[in-house]
Amino acid sequence: MPHLKMIYYQTTLNGITTSMLTGFFVGWRSPHTSQTHYQILHNSDFIVLAIDTTTNHVVGFITCISDGIQSAFIPLLEVLPSYHRQSIGSELVRRLLAQIEHLRCD
Repeated sequence: MPHLKMIYYQTTLNGITTSMLTGFFVGWRSPHTSQTHYQILHNSDFIVLAIDTTTNHVVGFITCISDGIQSAFIPLLEVLPSYHRQSIGSELVRRLLAQIEHLRCD
């Protein structure tokens, strides 16, 4: 029987350390360090993190920058390659859109 991965989602950096943010930015010419990744998450207006509860490692994330009134921009969405095809990316987007549904873009 294959190992079942249990994914927990959160919208803050509570309990997150830089050591939990490894393996991202695959294929980037200049990948960010986990320290820079943490700062990106910290400085974003909205985030959602996907955490594998069996490894206590962040396996996916999405960030959003917003004016808080009308507009929002999603600059980053990434799921670790070994976690692809598990609908984690779709769930990250769904949860982020729920956070920003109050924004009016008429």
